[in-house]
Amino acid sequence: MLWNKRASVMLEGKNFLITGASSGLGAALAIEIAKKKGYLTLCARRVELLKKLERSIVDRYPDAQVVICECDVTDKNALHQAVELSVARFGGLDVFIANAGQSMWSRFSDIEDPDRLKELMDLNYMGVVYSAFYALPYLRVSEGSFIAVSSVQGVIPVPYHSGYVAAKYAVNGFIETLSLEEPKVHFLLALPAWISGTELRSHALMGTKASSIAVKHHHGRSAISAEQCAAEIIAALEQKKTQIFMPSFLGPVPLLRQLFRKTVDNIIQKKVSGQLKSGS
Repeated sequence: MLWNKRASVMLEGKNFLITGASSGLGAALAIEIAKKKGYLTLCARRVELLKKLERSIVDRYPDAQVVICECDVTDKNALHQAVELSVARFGGLDVFIANAGQSMWSRFSDIEDPDRLKELMDLNYMGVVYSAFYALPYLRVSEGSFIAVSSVQGVIPVPYHSGYVAAKYAVNGFIETLSLEEPKVHFLLALPAWISGTELRSHALMGTKASSIAVKHHHGRSAISAEQCAAEIIAALEQKKTQIFMPSFLGPVPLLRQLFRKTVDNIIQKKVSGQLKSGS
């Protein structure tokens, strides 16, 4: 587990690049950064949504500096071009937020092709690897920050998310290792639970068999909003924390699971079952 650093980061005039910025948490992060007068390079596959977000930000904050870039994070060349575009526009890179990802709601046995999990790994894990590879040369110079939007599922297993859990475990290990190798760069692991106001659930990898589970479209009351999640991530960046759980009460859960595994696993099973439609 990473320990928190005590410092302070001013965000005004800093250059941020965000992947998966077209909606949900990525869009909420962009708005939060614009509010603090940071410069923005917004990357995603859906350019029309990026354009809409850019207009919304500029309407709200007329002095905002925004560049949009079509980018699929599974394409390393596209990520390289996005980083170079951002640096060319703003003269450097201060914060990279690796936010793009896809969730999963399916029993492993209901996935008809195991390569579907490779797709999840490419997006959720290799997208972070590619991001770090091309961002780190500039972040070393600026002594900037790399934020990986991982998940609480990267530290505790959750049923029906096997491929997603595996990818997020990989992300966490990768970022924790880089934090030891790259002393000039600040790394932050953001570990949210379920986030409302995103498309993660509707775009999740689902089983296709008749017996497959069906998940509710709406989150329960325990979900954190995209806006609150974004605000907490940016506050953690300003404080140079290295890890943040959202909601914060989830922080002790990994340790509690080591001590009381059966009890914690039963609670997790119950919570997840409450998200399924009846009959699943």
